[in-house]
Amino acid sequence: MKFPAPTPDAFAEAIAALGKDAFASELLAALNRSVPVDHACLMRVVDRTRPPVLESASWRGGAHVAEVQSAYLNGLYRFDPNLGLPMQSGVVFRHLRRDALGDAEYREVCFVRAGLLERLTVAAADEGQLVLLNLYRLVQSGPFSAREVAAMEGLSPFLAALAQKHVGALGMLLRSRNRDDRIAALAARLNARDGRLTLRERDVLARVMLGMTSEGIALDLGIGLNTVLTYRKRAYTRRGVSSQAELFSLCL
Repeated sequence: MKFPAPTPDAFAEAIAALGKDAFASELLAALNRSVPVDHACLMRVVDRTRPPVLESASWRGGAHVAEVQSAYLNGLYRFDPNLGLPMQSGVVFRHLRRDALGDAEYREVCFVRAGLLERLTVAAADEGQLVLLNLYRLVQSGPFSAREVAAMEGLSPFLAALAQKHVGALGMLLRSRNRDDRIAALAARLNARDGRLTLRERDVLARVMLGMTSEGIALDLGIGLNTVLTYRKRAYTRRGVSSQAELFSLCL
């Protein structure tokens, strides 16, 4: 089946969703009007020794997304070839086939078990951070054709600009001077990253990311200190983090 060549005009909804939780899904929908893409993942790397932020959306499949992201953040990210990309300014386009991956565990957990066959990456580096837009094809969908790869490579500067604008918009929102707005934005990001978190867990973690003490959170929410500590410990375990810095890294 032939698809029309991708053009920036097809991304109006994605542009309107910049800085919002719907961005990844709108971007994926726009891409699928031209090139079939089963899964999209947006990452921001600021320190190669810590896991990057993840934001993702699935067009088809997606049953193993949470499992893969957890394994990736818990150490397998170290074997991702994308983390070796240059950090200086510029846009890089990369086509990766899973059979070319060197680390067996990374290949098995992050690609084979999830049914992923190939990945196209648009990488944009600026001021010490690396923004990665990963676009995946499932085994049942087959490999990207040469025409599809060429089309996506031609669109890569535009996609890189979109990804960077989205990351920048998120950062501006989370740096808002209005405390309640920041808490609401952080809670929404937590919910988008992991729908398993309860409302109270999100309330507590959002305040943790603002730098509030456990005692301050207890007073702010009108609950006991031990209750705050329980919510935080349970949510940290669920997200696979152990510190405020790691938590904030996951939510930008």
